[in-house]
Amino acid sequence: MNKLKLTCLAASLSFASVTANSALITDWNYLNDAGFDEWTSDAGSIDPTGIDASGATRSEFDGFAGDIFNAPDPLFGGTLPKTLEWGVPYGAENPDLKKSALVIEEAKEGTVTTSVVDGVGTLDFAEGTGLMHENWGVTGDTLVAATLFDGLFLGPTAPIATPLAPAPVLQFGIIFEETYNTPSNDICKYEPTQLVGAAGINQEGCSDLFTLVLGPDVTFTEVGDDIYLQNSFVLPIPGYDDYVYTLTTRLQGLEVLGSVDCGTGFTCVGFLTEEDKTNELKAGFAISAAQVSEPGTLAIFGLGLLGLAAVRRRA
Repeated sequence: MNKLKLTCLAASLSFASVTANSALITDWNYLNDAGFDEWTSDAGSIDPTGIDASGATRSEFDGFAGDIFNAPDPLFGGTLPKTLEWGVPYGAENPDLKKSALVIEEAKEGTVTTSVVDGVGTLDFAEGTGLMHENWGVTGDTLVAATLFDGLFLGPTAPIATPLAPAPVLQFGIIFEETYNTPSNDICKYEPTQLVGAAGINQEGCSDLFTLVLGPDVTFTEVGDDIYLQNSFVLPIPGYDDYVYTLTTRLQGLEVLGSVDCGTGFTCVGFLTEEDKTNELKAGFAISAAQVSEPGTLAIFGLGLLGLAAVRRRA
């Protein structure tokens, strides 16, 4: 279990002392959406040369004043694109002339239950907003880094009902490395025991590295081939504030590369993406709860999917 080391955008809230006979929220409505910001093809600056952005986050993320979480208004400072596309298709390896791209799925919404209470039960995951890497042979300018904002709107439905309201949004980062597909010795930088053309992650060319840089108040662990992220919150509602709720985000679908070094003070998780295919990082989340006698002050956090290096927030 590691502590994650990237500044997030969540605001801290102070809560009153626990009230008597506080109740457990058992059922929730949710809305999850995400968008890109500060994409660049230059590691030394915010230079979007060669990167095309399209799509937009849902209107709920433009502004959400007066909610129970005291979230900032507007949440993202406006809509954000959901697709980043780059590169000049290399016909010899990419006869369909497709560009490479990162694509955030459309917003997900539905219902979720508090599936584990005081350690009893099994996590029941709801579908979150995932990410796809369209990995095709390209030349020219490529994505190097981007910021990703990801937000979860929650609304209790039992035993009380409230409108959907956002936990303050987390800022994450993506560090992207487009590798050379066919090195002269056929030895790839990642998974070097699998030569180009041999069965495995490098069969169609050396795999690319997609790195997630994760926030300071989230913990993560590997569960089999999956990554579990966790962060916690308390509802600032009198009578419902003596349970700490934990969001467990499950990321699955890509091969994990451990021990990624992305700089002092940062904790990163790397994922390998295969050439000549659509690579999907699936996301789901579950809610658990634990009763505490004195909740005190806790931060309210949104659902976090993905992560990235320190690039400036656009004014």
